[in-house]
Amino acid sequence: MKNSMKNLMVITMLLCGITFGQEEATASTEESSTTISGEFSTDITFGDAVTFVSPYSGLTISGDGWELSTNLLDGMVNIEEAKYSWSLTDDVTLTFGSQAEPYGLAWGLHRPSNNSFVSSPRDHSVTDGLGVSVNKYGVGADFFYGGSTEDVLDEEGVVTEEGSQYWALRGSYGLSLFGVDSEIGLSLNSSEAQLIDVSSGGSVLGFPYDVSFEYDLAAEDEAGETEASYWFRGSVTPDFAKGAYLLFGYSSEEVLTYGVGYKCNDNMKVITEFSSGEKDADGNDVENDFSIRASYSF
Repeated sequence: MKNSMKNLMVITMLLCGITFGQEEATASTEESSTTISGEFSTDITFGDAVTFVSPYSGLTISGDGWELSTNLLDGMVNIEEAKYSWSLTDDVTLTFGSQAEPYGLAWGLHRPSNNSFVSSPRDHSVTDGLGVSVNKYGVGADFFYGGSTEDVLDEEGVVTEEGSQYWALRGSYGLSLFGVDSEIGLSLNSSEAQLIDVSSGGSVLGFPYDVSFEYDLAAEDEAGETEASYWFRGSVTPDFAKGAYLLFGYSSEEVLTYGVGYKCNDNMKVITEFSSGEKDADGNDVENDFSIRASYSF
């Protein structure tokens, strides 16, 4: 009888241990489905004045079908994107919440981890709404509809911005050939924008490279006349450079950008960037700017 009781107690303890171990493994699996990443950066600019700034400090928390990205600006935490997605099929995805508009290639370049340069070629907008993404056979279509018909009021109740609905659409086609990945896209929106973008990355003659180009077909000057508006940027990473890469860029404002970057390790990189041809608000030439950026991502 005593032996039977002992055996029963041993079996019970074993079952409890197995059950607890399974629960721990399940909890561990659930915890691992949520990832946290972030980055810090410091820019030092030498020009008419020497400035030290922290252009971007942010955290991104993501899980199965959702993402929340934030950044720190002037001591305040700002929400960049707060979105969640539902995959209708393998090729069609719906995205709800605050999200980047499908417009060209510039989204994400404000984050140092996504930008090989110190500067960004242009700003990008984030809006609350519904996004639909379709990808099949290299052809992509991203549609967004959002905004609000409610007017924006200040503290005194004065209308500072009229409410309106907004839509944006980007169609693209990607092709991989001979080790080179290329994509061309066309973006349209309810503000009558028409933007063509081209990107390419791969290796030519043993030199890994990537280039990006945008051309705004609907850009106008102050007189309402059509004018050229574009930017082009690229980088080359020779294998013998051991983590160093060359930068080059040009824009329709006749600003030439060039420099050298160095990837110290998987988390940290340092970039030097020179620019010439820039003008101030009065149209006067600005002395050549030289910037250094150190950034760390995790």
